[in-house]
Amino acid sequence: MLTGRTPWRVAVALLLWASLCWPPAAPAKAQDSDALVIAIIDMQRILRESVAVQTMQQEIDQRRSRYQTELQKKEEEIRNTDQELLRQRSVLTADVYAKKRQDLERQVAGMQREIQEQRRGLDEIFGQGMNQVRRELVEVVKEIATERGADLVLAKANVVLVRPDLEITDEALERLNARLESVPLAPLAPAQNERP
Repeated sequence: MLTGRTPWRVAVALLLWASLCWPPAAPAKAQDSDALVIAIIDMQRILRESVAVQTMQQEIDQRRSRYQTELQKKEEEIRNTDQELLRQRSVLTADVYAKKRQDLERQVAGMQREIQEQRRGLDEIFGQGMNQVRRELVEVVKEIATERGADLVLAKANVVLVRPDLEITDEALERLNARLESVPLAPLAPAQNERP
């Protein structure tokens, strides 16, 4: 006697028989054209070892050194003026002494502003140069990625392990150095108290 369960049992039996008789489908292989191609680059190393960046840093250091020499001369002048004012204190009236002291304090405040402006100006000039290096580096990386068919370029700082053949740092550094040996730096704007 057939019950209501018979058609269900027949369907399960047929499915089991079909799965045992037919060979399993081969696993789908990833086609080469669909594989993700990755490249890794150490941006910090390139920016540290780039000839252009090293040249810029040397020029900034030279400017800073020249400026430091000028500042030392101004500091010496202010110190001499202060000592002279102290010697004259007994012969000057209180009003004249107070006015000269105020003038000297204004000179000191002006020099402090000039130091801050100089530091800020040098940092800004260096930053502009670094931006130019970064822009050129991005162009180099784009070229290498295109040549290698890379879909993705990752910063080495964000990668734990990497196969050496995925690394493009040396090639990018070599190309960057060939293209950009130096970056012309803008002159430093004169300090507020030196402007006409």
